[in-house]
Amino acid sequence: MNLQEKINDNTTLFYVEANNWHYDENDNEVTDVYELSFGFYDCHYMVYVTTKDLERDWGSVQMEGDSKLFESFEHALENEHWELIKAKCKAFDKWQADLNAA
Repeated sequence: MNLQEKINDNTTLFYVEANNWHYDENDNEVTDVYELSFGFYDCHYMVYVTTKDLERDWGSVQMEGDSKLFESFEHALENEHWELIKAKCKAFDKWQADLNAA
C-alpha cells in the first residue's frame, strides 16, 4: 500500500506491505508480519512488525537500515510512532481485505 505520507519534518512513511503471510480457510491472504518503509532525515529504514506484537500492543519493531540514526529512530518508532504504526497496519488489513473481496 503506497502512502508517501510525511509524518513530521524528518519522517516519511513510504509504504506498508505484507512481509510474511498465510492463507485462511477462504483462501484469503492474512498478514503475519508487516513491512513498513520509512525515511528518517537522510536515512532509509525497513521496519518489521508482527501481528502478535500489534495484538498485544507491544511497542516492538525489528529494523534494518542505515546505522547513523538507527537507535534514535528505533526509539521513536517504539514510543512516539507506535499508535501510527498500529493504525497503518490496520489500514493495510482493510486495503488487503478489499482486494480479496474484489
